[in-house]
Amino acid sequence: MSVPAVDPEIRTLLETADTGVFPVHGLDAVLADPERYALLRARPETPADDEVEVRDLFIPGPGGGKLRLRVYRPDTPDVLPVALYVHGGAYTYGSPEAEEGRSLRYARDARAVVVSVDYRLAPEHPFPAAADDAYAALVWVAANAGEVGGDPARIAVAGGSAGGNIAASTVLRARDQAGPRILFQLLTYPGVDAGLTTDSAREFTDTPVLNRAALEWAVRYYAKDSHADPYAFPVRAADLGGLPPTYIAVAEIDPLRDEGRNYATRLSAAGVTTELVQVPGAVHGFDLLFPQARVSERSLADQVRALRDALHP
Repeated sequence: MSVPAVDPEIRTLLETADTGVFPVHGLDAVLADPERYALLRARPETPADDEVEVRDLFIPGPGGGKLRLRVYRPDTPDVLPVALYVHGGAYTYGSPEAEEGRSLRYARDARAVVVSVDYRLAPEHPFPAAADDAYAALVWVAANAGEVGGDPARIAVAGGSAGGNIAASTVLRARDQAGPRILFQLLTYPGVDAGLTTDSAREFTDTPVLNRAALEWAVRYYAKDSHADPYAFPVRAADLGGLPPTYIAVAEIDPLRDEGRNYATRLSAAGVTTELVQVPGAVHGFDLLFPQARVSERSLADQVRALRDALHP
């Protein structure tokens, strides 16, 4: 399988833009370098936003300590729907601050309270730590939505990359355990399958941002021997029926592309209303790294449209 052409604007940005400590080439090498990896784990400084109030809450965590939730609430007295957001980072790095641009965009444009969960990271905390943290955050949000000016009857769950996997796991678990009712799930280039047997996972060995070696590294440190557990990788679930309407966006030039497409196919076959969008010429994380690119702006606007329509029917 030949690798499709990268969108010209994205290709230029990959070559010229300052992405801070995030490597757009050779992520696997950075993950194996302790000093560079430590920098990748650091929380970036984030600017204030006049339209959205940002604050941190601390709730009891399933690991015995405190679990941090970063809350983004538009400046309005209205009671708003709530979107639980799960950041990405190959299960081993990342933070709510690292993806603050997306959370702010969802909050402002979808008119929602976004609650981003600062879950425990692998390899120090392998599965099920992150999945447990995300589910604990969901349960807390459903029971305490009023504390953030949210409506407990209108909850969505969203996440990208590793966070897309954890978000999908959270939704699956809520169904299985008769947990909070979720109206909608929004998954961007989710890593829902540890098998690495899809065409894109086998063939995209040298793609920008995320390649097969980095993917293997992430799965090994997160899941270890838990690959068959559907809460580790939701594609393993025998039944996907009864899940909420779903929007999945995949990047065309991404090892995770085909597992996102496969998950959408299985959801649809199970009777779940599912919208799948493949973004042409896009690489993994394109809309986080380069939100100013036209292809990113179109995708972000589409994500917001899907979230807003689900939460404000």
